[in-house]
Amino acid sequence: MMKILVLISTFTFFLLPFSFSQEYGWTAISDNLPDYANYNDVHFIGDEGWITGWNDGLIYTPDGGETFQIQTLPENSGISSSIFMKNNQVGYVATYSGEINKTDDGGTNWYVLHDPGITINSIHFPPTLDKGFACGSNGNIWTFDDFSIMNLFVEGLVSGLNSIMFPEDSSEGKLCGESTIRRWLDNTWDNLQIFDSTFDWHSIFFTDNSTGWVVGSQGKISKTVDATIWNGQISPTTKSLNDVFFIDSMEGWAAGSEVLLHTIDGGETWTQVLAGQTVGMELRAIYFTSANTGYVVGNGVVFKYGEISGIGDGVETMPFEILPNPAKDKFTVQSQKFFEGMPSAKVEDAHIEIYDLNGRKLLEKQIKSGSETIEIDVSHLKSGVYFCRLITEKANATKKLMIQK
Repeated sequence: MMKILVLISTFTFFLLPFSFSQEYGWTAISDNLPDYANYNDVHFIGDEGWITGWNDGLIYTPDGGETFQIQTLPENSGISSSIFMKNNQVGYVATYSGEINKTDDGGTNWYVLHDPGITINSIHFPPTLDKGFACGSNGNIWTFDDFSIMNLFVEGLVSGLNSIMFPEDSSEGKLCGESTIRRWLDNTWDNLQIFDSTFDWHSIFFTDNSTGWVVGSQGKISKTVDATIWNGQISPTTKSLNDVFFIDSMEGWAAGSEVLLHTIDGGETWTQVLAGQTVGMELRAIYFTSANTGYVVGNGVVFKYGEISGIGDGVETMPFEILPNPAKDKFTVQSQKFFEGMPSAKVEDAHIEIYDLNGRKLLEKQIKSGSETIEIDVSHLKSGVYFCRLITEKANATKKLMIQK
């Protein structure tokens, strides 16, 4: 059966200015970079951002990716792997050669804080705590502060460990790696939760101490709501996923080998975005400062999620509802109500546009003069997030639209 999308537009409200002029999507900002590098991690504090992956250095932007410059790590630091900025002045960078470097001035100067000499893949600080945690190769897990570093040895743990985080405080931590997911509880990492030698876990992210996701090889995604039991989620890809980031308990992103995924329902449904623009790209890390601002980095590429110009320009004064949303059958515009209270608007000047998250117009339909209802076939569109824009000679309005098939 042909699947169409349904949009019923009603104007039961009196006219008020609505602020839907800002629409959002991904834009490649790689041309702003100073040179090529295999970028490994990214962290932002407001518009200030740091990207690791440089040999003996990292990339810094003071203005949300408009411009970049190279910051220099101590000599022989090697390739930088992970970064965590506590604020826009104090931050820490780990390297594959086994150093933890620190800055106290936003990255103008970096110095070696600790040198355990073993590959470090991930570094994280619990909120409001001066003590940090890191993990790396051969089952090594460290806790450190500015004065000392200690290895938290776990009997029998020899896996390469890829990702570590403490979502709320130092009482509960999470980490993942080769065939393992573990929980820091009661001052030990002995709490093994998943062991499966068939694939690796690459990144773990929790929105609080209970709710979290983990992604890994073969496109695997799992979720827990109690920090104990993990359940697999349906993934639209079998390609390796390298990083996961959730804005809240519902909206999240996952980045990987030639793939970028998005969910707005806690991972019940994952949809692929930028499908035509990520071929040959290894996307390694993703970070959001808000629901409307995010960054993903990889092999010589940086994408920024933000406002897309040209979709929502102009004054918008037409409130409307999308029903159902998510939707999956067809969309219908009831023109009689569409123009109620707008005597100066002409029916023949109205039309509908649908855009993807990259700002590309996928569909445009003119509303014929005298039409009572308009049905538009969008069976060619895949499940995902779109923007639906309604335009007349006098006004326009845009809303986010989900298609689920």
